[in-house]
Amino acid sequence: LGRKGENQRNEFTFDHVFGPNHNQEDTFAEVTGLVQSALDGYNVCIFAYGQTGSGKTHTMQGPIDPTSEHRGIIPRAMEQVFQTGEEMRDQGWNFEFTASF
Repeated sequence: LGRKGENQRNEFTFDHVFGPNHNQEDTFAEVTGLVQSALDGYNVCIFAYGQTGSGKTHTMQGPIDPTSEHRGIIPRAMEQVFQTGEEMRDQGWNFEFTASF
């Protein structure tokens, strides 16, 4: 990209790029550590970037069926949060979850 008539080369680096052969489980396995970091009190961000129609919403949300193996990062992260919460409650922790979407 550049001005008309200019040859300009840009290089970018990414932590990870998921190809068309990756499934939802593979994708979540890559970011599950970020969910744990959020539970540990750190600020985290998962940034989905791509062309229109490239699957960002599908990757983040998945289908409406919450039991589907194709559910996205958001429902899987919520499962991890609530599962960890139950484990912590069993250890005597007391807390309240509040979320917005």
